[in-house]
Amino acid sequence: MEALQIFLTRMGEDAGFRAAFYADPESVLAQSGLQEQHAEAVQQHDGAALKALIGDDSVPFLIVNHGNKL
Repeated sequence: MEALQIFLTRMGEDAGFRAAFYADPESVLAQSGLQEQHAEAVQQHDGAALKALIGDDSVPFLIVNHGNKL
């Protein structure tokens, strides 16, 4: 779970990492060290699954997708 929190934090803070993810999500996820179910939730932008995987006692997060690639 910690890897997922780190990944989501980096997506929110690191524009270069975010751009790399949008350009080639499969490669970034493969290199991320995330568990398969975590990677699938990220790739599918499944906020409910991500919340369930992280747990209710964690810091809230927000996924923003403007529909364009960086």
